[in-house]
Amino acid sequence: MLPVIAWRPLVAAFTIVCFVVYTWLGNLVPNLEFSGHPISLQPIPKKIWQINFKHAPSSKLEPFIASWKNSDAEYQHTLLDEQAAKDVVDRHYGKDAEASKTYHELGSWILRSDYLRYLVLAAEGGIYSDIDTQVVKPIDEWYSASADRPVRALVGIEYDQLGDPSLTEGMYMPIQFCQWTLAISAHHPLMVSTVHSVTQAIQKLARSREVALSDLAPTTEEVLYTTGPVKWSQEVFAYLSSMTGTEVTHQHLTGLKEPKLFGDVLILPINAFASGLNHSGSKSKGSNETLVWHTFRNAWKVKGAKFASR
Repeated sequence: MLPVIAWRPLVAAFTIVCFVVYTWLGNLVPNLEFSGHPISLQPIPKKIWQINFKHAPSSKLEPFIASWKNSDAEYQHTLLDEQAAKDVVDRHYGKDAEASKTYHELGSWILRSDYLRYLVLAAEGGIYSDIDTQVVKPIDEWYSASADRPVRALVGIEYDQLGDPSLTEGMYMPIQFCQWTLAISAHHPLMVSTVHSVTQAIQKLARSREVALSDLAPTTEEVLYTTGPVKWSQEVFAYLSSMTGTEVTHQHLTGLKEPKLFGDVLILPINAFASGLNHSGSKSKGSNETLVWHTFRNAWKVKGAKFASR
């Protein structure tokens, strides 16, 4: 056995290696002041999250919410109202953290709704879906296309320009990903990075307007680029590029007919979450490819609108 003094250089070297590895991992995923959570490599948890800020469940929305609540007994369903949202943000990010401060100070309900889904999924993982969506196929069937490889994020296409000479009105990228329904594991680098980026984007927008977060009233386009599907799409493309080591663009996904796996992110074709649309080669609601139907009964886009007060 080596004398104690001989072990000291080995212990010191081991400590240095551990520190280097820890620092390297920390640089891979931005620190968003989680409460000490490690990077998770776990499957997508059986949790379903929905948000209801502005509309109490009405006869028009109750059947859609019920479709998620009753979809599978193994899934925990949570409908977040204003108070429950505040509680979950404080629990995971702490009242003094940058993310929670930004969330609590926001006056715009649409920005908070977008922001909240990212905050919750980054912290706890699971499935998020708007309250005007209806689950069509059992959730466990969504993963069947890649049973041989782990899936830790599900992202659906909401728009595909295909061969059209110009973008459809209201769309801003040749391929856009929807964020009315998405699924991801807790602490996934894609969502952690999204929270960081969206936090900065919200603060930047307020600074550019020279207003407090509580008075920020974004236009529809500003919502799309700050917290909405354009921002989400930019984050997804950036992550796919980092996973593959090459720049992933719309050209890699246009006309997608089958789910495609990039690392641990499964990209779903247009009909999975966006059937029944009048663009992108979308098929009717009754298509066998439909996993979730978006009814647009709770649509937020209003031409020229600004989204301010709570």
